[in-house]
Amino acid sequence: MFQLGGLVVTLVNGLLGLILWRRLRAAFPRHGALIDGACAAALLLLGHPALLFAVASFSGLRATQRYLPDPLSMIALGAQVGLLLYGVLLGVAAVARAVLRALRKARSATDARAITHAQAGIDSRAGADAQAAATDARAASDAGTIDAPGGGAIRPEAVDETRRRLIVGATWALPAAAVAVSMGGVLASRQRPVVVRVALPVRRELTSLHGITIAQLSDVHVGSFMDAERLDELRDAINAVRADIHVITGDLLDHHVSQLELSTRLLRGLRPTRGQLFFCMGNHEYIAARSASIPAIMKGLEEAGAQVLVDEAREVRLGGDRLWMGAIDYPSRARPGEPARRPTVDGLARALGQMQDDGAPRVLLSHHPGTFRAARELPFDLMLSGHTHGGQISLGRIGDYALTPMLPAGLYHNGSYEHRGRRLHVNAGAGGWLPVRINCPPEITLVELVPA
Repeated sequence: MFQLGGLVVTLVNGLLGLILWRRLRAAFPRHGALIDGACAAALLLLGHPALLFAVASFSGLRATQRYLPDPLSMIALGAQVGLLLYGVLLGVAAVARAVLRALRKARSATDARAITHAQAGIDSRAGADAQAAATDARAASDAGTIDAPGGGAIRPEAVDETRRRLIVGATWALPAAAVAVSMGGVLASRQRPVVVRVALPVRRELTSLHGITIAQLSDVHVGSFMDAERLDELRDAINAVRADIHVITGDLLDHHVSQLELSTRLLRGLRPTRGQLFFCMGNHEYIAARSASIPAIMKGLEEAGAQVLVDEAREVRLGGDRLWMGAIDYPSRARPGEPARRPTVDGLARALGQMQDDGAPRVLLSHHPGTFRAARELPFDLMLSGHTHGGQISLGRIGDYALTPMLPAGLYHNGSYEHRGRRLHVNAGAGGWLPVRINCPPEITLVELVPA
C-alpha cells in the first residue's frame, strides 16, 4: 500500500517535471541545454524520497532520515512539497481556464442567436450581398491583409510584447513561488512552538481548581528530524509556560525502540509545577514496539516519570478539590506480535467508568481525534488529541471545517470543537514525518480551568 503511494508520487513528480521542463524550454529557447540539465538534476537529487519510498516502502524513507544529513533531507522533502504545490496551482489554473472558456462559449452562443434574429428581417438580396462581402473579407484575411474602406490595407495585429513577457515570467514565477512557500514551511517547522490557550469551565465552588493549567505536547516523533537540540527547545518551551500538569498525547517515539533514550531524556526534563505527567499511547508507540515490545516501551516511559494510561483514569488531587484524568488506547486492531486492544467503545467505557460523576472536571486523553465521534455523547468535559499534526498546511477554517490536506479524512483535525457541551482540542503537534509546516506552526496547548 505504502509502496503504491510512493509509486504514485514518483509518477506525479515525473509528470510535473515534464510539464515544467516543456514550459521552461518554450519560454527560454536559447538555454535549452542548461534547462535540461537543471531539471534532470533537480528531479534526481530532490525527488529521491518518493523514489525510495516506492522501491523500499518505509525502509527507503527511513534510510533518507538515517543516512543523509538533516539539511539535505529537509531540503529534498521541502522541494517535494513545493513540486506538489505547483501541481495544485496548475490544476486550479486549468479549472479556471475551463470555466472561462465555458462562459465565453455560452456568451458567444447567445450573441450568435441575437445576430440570427436581427438578420431574419433582411431580404434575400441584401443577405446575398452580405455573404459576398464576408467571403471577400475572408479571402483578404487569408492573404494577410484586409481592405479598408478607403482602399488601404490593414496589416495583422502586432505581437503584444508586454503580454508575452508576462507569460514568460509566469512560467518560472509559479514554480518558484511554490518552492519558496514550501522552503518557508521547512523553516517554520523548526520555529519555537506557539502556545494555544483553551479555557475549560469548572464549577464555581471548586475554588482550588480555578487557574489550574494543563500543558499538552503531542506528536513529537523523536527520530524524524527531531534531534537532541530540537528536543531541548521543546522542553524549554513547555517548561516556560509553568503549567501545573503536563500531558503527552502519543507519538513521542517515531518507529524504533532506539528512540526511547531521547524520548525519556525529554520526559525527565519536563517540570510540571504540580509534578504530574500523563501519557496516552499513539500509533507510533506500537510501531516502535515492533523492534522490542509494548511492555518495554511503557516501562521506559514510566521510569522517566510518565503515568502511562491505557483505558484507565486517575484521580488528581489539587488542594481541597480534584479532577479526573483518563486516557484510552490507540483505536486500532492489534498486529501480529502486539497485545490485543479493546474496541474504542469498550476502552471509553472502562476509562470513564473509573471517573466518579461528582462534578469534578473529567479530562480524557486520546491520540486519535476520531474517537470524539464515539465519545461525544458520554460524560466527560474535555478530550485532548493529536495524531493529525494539524494538517501541517492550513488555509484557515470555516466553522468546524479546517481547510487542510486532512479534511477529506475527517472533520476533527485542527483546533477546538464542541458538541453539546463536550469539548475536543486537537493539538497541531510538535514534529511530523514531513519537516514542512505552512500556516500551521508547532503547538503547545495550554488548558486553563476557569470558573463557569
